Amino acid sequence: MKALIKKDIYVIWKQMRMFVLLILALSMINNTFNAVFLVVWCSMLPYTAMAYDEQSHWDQMAVMMPYRKRDIVLSKYVLGWMCMAAAGLLCLVMQTVIGLFSGRVTDISTLFVSLCVGAISLDLTLPAVLRFGVERGRMIFMVIIFGAVIGAGILFDASASIPMLSITAVSWLLLAAAAVLTAISIPFSIKLYETR
Repeated sequence: MKALIKKDIYVIWKQMRMFVLLILALSMINNTFNAVFLVVWCSMLPYTAMAYDEQSHWDQMAVMMPYRKRDIVLSKYVLGWMCMAAAGLLCLVMQTVIGLFSGRVTDISTLFVSLCVGAISLDLTLPAVLRFGVERGRMIFMVIIFGAVIGAGILFDASASIPMLSITAVSWLLLAAAAVLTAISIPFSIKLYETR
C-alpha cells in the first residue's frame, strides 16, 4: 500500500504545490471558514489521483499487478487522511506564527472540527466514486459535500445560539460521526470496488 500512496503523491504533486501556496495564503487569515474549506478541499485530492488513474487506464493495469483491491481502496483513504492532516498542520503552524506577532489566539477547535468534517465528507463520497468512477460519481460527490458543509454550518450556528451545545460538544459529536462513518465506509468501499 505504501507504493500506491507514493504513486498517488507523485501523480498529484503539481496540484499539491498549488494547494500548499493556497493554504499558506489563506491560513494567514484567522477565519473558521478558511480552515474548514482548506481541509475539506484537501480531502478531495484522492479524487484527483483517481481521475488521473482513469485517464491513463491505470486502474485496469492494477488488476494485473500484485495489489489486492483492499489495498487500492485503503490507499485512497490514507491519502485523503494524510492530505487533510498536512493541511491542518500547516494551518496550525501559520496561525501560531502569525499569532506570536499579532497576539491572536490559535483556534485549535476549529481545526479539529475541520478535520472531522473532512473525514466525514471522504467517508460519504469515496464509496460512490470508487464504485461509479470519478466522472459518474461527481454528481453524488457534489451533493454530499454540499450537504456536509451546510450541516457543519448549522452545527456551528447551533453551538453559538444554544448555550448547552458548546463547540466542545460539537467537536465530540463530529468525531464520533467520523469514527462510525469510517468504520462503515471502508468495508463498504472495498465491497463496491470489488463489484466494479
